[in-house]
Amino acid sequence: MCIIGLTGGYCAGKNEVARILTQYGWEVIDVDKLGHAALLQVSDQLIRSFGESIRKEDGGIDRKKLGAIVFSDKNQLNVLESTVHPVMLSLLDHEIGKAQKNRVEKLCINAALLYRFPQIKCCRAIIEVRSPLYQKIMRAQERDHLSIAGALQRIENQKYLWSMRPQGEIPIYMLWNVGTYAELEANTAVLLRKFVSDDRKQSILTDDEFCR
Repeated sequence: MCIIGLTGGYCAGKNEVARILTQYGWEVIDVDKLGHAALLQVSDQLIRSFGESIRKEDGGIDRKKLGAIVFSDKNQLNVLESTVHPVMLSLLDHEIGKAQKNRVEKLCINAALLYRFPQIKCCRAIIEVRSPLYQKIMRAQERDHLSIAGALQRIENQKYLWSMRPQGEIPIYMLWNVGTYAELEANTAVLLRKFVSDDRKQSILTDDEFCR
């Protein structure tokens, strides 16, 4: 099985790239959805940590209220991550194992925090989606109804991730999302062809199976 990683900053457009990858036969694990599932499993712990204000009427977690707390306070964000991430990463391992059992040939791990996850070692390559700052702010305003200051805060909170890129261990392909969706589709297709070509050459050298 060939596994690649997909990551990118806030509102850079990685989920759009994930949808394009499915058109090319890649099965995508959306780690954000696994995070939602993990929230449900640890909801009682979160309410004890952050208070009843984050509880919805149905007993679940109000993610917007929780986000308002943690994105403005790094200590609170650390509390959230230390509670949710172990469960989320366990769910990710389960999904990878299920894909292996089902003989999935091409698997993509779509995760904003990919560079922090131990599962990055499973990846044959990484696609990092990038976008100009002004476009990310515009998307944040349209999609999440954030102010410019709120968008900048979320972007700033992710800056440390880029210093965690694996250096020379795993090929990283930068994919710029600067135009229309059609242009993003075309650029993704070009990148995939380059990846397959590069991977084939590397596989010849290492006698490994390559992605087809």
